[in-house]
Amino acid sequence: MNTVNLTIDGKSLTVEAGISILEAASRNGIGIPTLCYHASLRTTGSCWMCIIELKGKNRFVPACSTTVTEGMDIETRNPELHEMRRKNLGRFLDNHCGDCNAPCELSCPAGCDIPAFVSAIARHDDAEAIRIITDTIPLPGILGRICPAPCEEECRRHGVDEPVSICALKRFAADRDRESATRYVPLREPGTGKNIAVVGAGPAGLSAAYHLLRKGHAVTVFDANPEPGGMMRYGIPRFRLPADIIESDLEPIRAMGGRLLCDTLFGRDITLESLKRDGFDAILVATGAQQASSLNIPGEENTEGVVSGIDFLRRAACGNPISPGRSVVVVGGGNTAVDAARTALRLGAETVTILYRRSMDEMPANRSEIAEARREGVAIRFLAAPVAIDSGNDGRLVVSALEMELGEPDESGRRRPVAVKDSGFTLPADLVIAAIGQSVDTAAFDAAGIGSTPEGTLSAEPVTLRTNVEGVFACGDCVSGADIAINALKQASIAAKAIDSYLSKKPTDLPPARFNSTYGPRDKAPAAFYERAQPSPRNETAELFPEVRIGSFDEVSSGMTETSARAEAMRCLRCSCQGKHTCTLRKLASDYDVPEERHGLDPAAFSVDRGPGIRFERQKCVDCGICVRTIEEADGNGGELVRLLVERCPTGALG
Repeated sequence: MNTVNLTIDGKSLTVEAGISILEAASRNGIGIPTLCYHASLRTTGSCWMCIIELKGKNRFVPACSTTVTEGMDIETRNPELHEMRRKNLGRFLDNHCGDCNAPCELSCPAGCDIPAFVSAIARHDDAEAIRIITDTIPLPGILGRICPAPCEEECRRHGVDEPVSICALKRFAADRDRESATRYVPLREPGTGKNIAVVGAGPAGLSAAYHLLRKGHAVTVFDANPEPGGMMRYGIPRFRLPADIIESDLEPIRAMGGRLLCDTLFGRDITLESLKRDGFDAILVATGAQQASSLNIPGEENTEGVVSGIDFLRRAACGNPISPGRSVVVVGGGNTAVDAARTALRLGAETVTILYRRSMDEMPANRSEIAEARREGVAIRFLAAPVAIDSGNDGRLVVSALEMELGEPDESGRRRPVAVKDSGFTLPADLVIAAIGQSVDTAAFDAAGIGSTPEGTLSAEPVTLRTNVEGVFACGDCVSGADIAINALKQASIAAKAIDSYLSKKPTDLPPARFNSTYGPRDKAPAAFYERAQPSPRNETAELFPEVRIGSFDEVSSGMTETSARAEAMRCLRCSCQGKHTCTLRKLASDYDVPEERHGLDPAAFSVDRGPGIRFERQKCVDCGICVRTIEEADGNGGELVRLLVERCPTGALG
């Protein structure tokens, strides 16, 4: 065999004569980027991504079509080559359009691959759907009922009619799994011999336990309450989230060997020292934000008949409800306020009024829950705030309030409510429920030496979620402040990865940002993208009639039927690229930090063509030529050719 001697990136090599520089580099473990090259094809393309420099000759040549010669001195990476490749990619991407990740999955805090699980439901593969969901959302039955669904706000179906019912489909997959004879339990990695204590059995603690168990660690979850679930069990009423659904979502954690120990309060029954003595290698604090915020108005503290929303809901969940009397005033605009109002009706109140100091647009509660509360008879008085609570002459309470107007934005970004002069009014009430927010009780952790922030939350590094105490991490609402459950799940995933890295003595880094091509805002894709969709009404979940609900804590929504779920899944526009995980163009754009904002695409060029067994998305094609050369060199049946075309396409244009 004839050989030649050459140098690549300072490394002296002896290689077979007659091969290309690209092949010589590849055989010696040196990677050169390429877009149009495929090892199985005889002919090469001309993407110029594999450009290299011949040192001493001031020449730049493509590595895929340049043959090695004796004495070559080759450089494959330097700043000049990097910039040339980056500009090449920019030209390709100026004529490439599509969503790598769909807007729905980008807006999901947990990063759920929504298009993939919706597609699985559409093709009747419910087992695959629940596997995809629980990879990022370990509590699918719970989140399928309580998540405010930010994903649906960004659904591209808005450009046609109504968004896909993503949350209801997540619930459908979870309910199908719950009813299955063989529940989905993920495979665990080999045991590590490491033990982790999780303090808090709410959404963050349970989700972190799930991820850590999958990694092969032993996990014990401690909680101060009689049953696990945190605010999901004690702060969300059963007509929204039945107890058996919570238990169902706990089953995989128990099946993987997770231990759940309740009635165990940090600072009283366990401490950092006792946990370390008991052999725990890492500790995660995930106690949430379960301390009610005060109204700070006269009469709140020393007037009988004034309770916090948290206490009111907890008492109802524990079977020891507070009698609401005939009329109830609820102060607040979040989910706790709305849940308390709906619970008061079910406990016998004749009238329930919510006072909220801002307008409907600023109200943070789930829109669907606000609508349900109104259907059930809850009155909401916007732009109104209490200023005092007094005992009336008839033994009832009197809430004094003022009308408000919206001024300049405050630190939350919402317009600040300002009292309207001479606008006072009063409301009679048998019970006043204060539900204006929740805070973190840091007392026990302060005593343990765990640092806190000026905002009253536990202090943790953003990337690692480590606290100032060695081996102790924190996540969820106790770090972020009171927030929605799906954001707690996001932090739980970060914490689990950080703890796993800590125990394996590996660095904890944020995953590199991936390039994301996009059609643009949710309803601003090319017109032809929407025109291919047939208008189709959104499939809604079946619900109890309002007159049937009052007096009962039965779950209001029974979810989707199989027929409606399949039909709803088919409404998905499939904007997420099917090749997003293997796309060479996306990988190169990420590696070379190409700006995501592109220009030059003609929206009229959008098309999706379907041939026998294949789909061609013209706007994703970059004319690399691999498909043409594959057809020219093909030697096999049509089915094999289709497989090769899809497999070799570097941009997901064929599928």
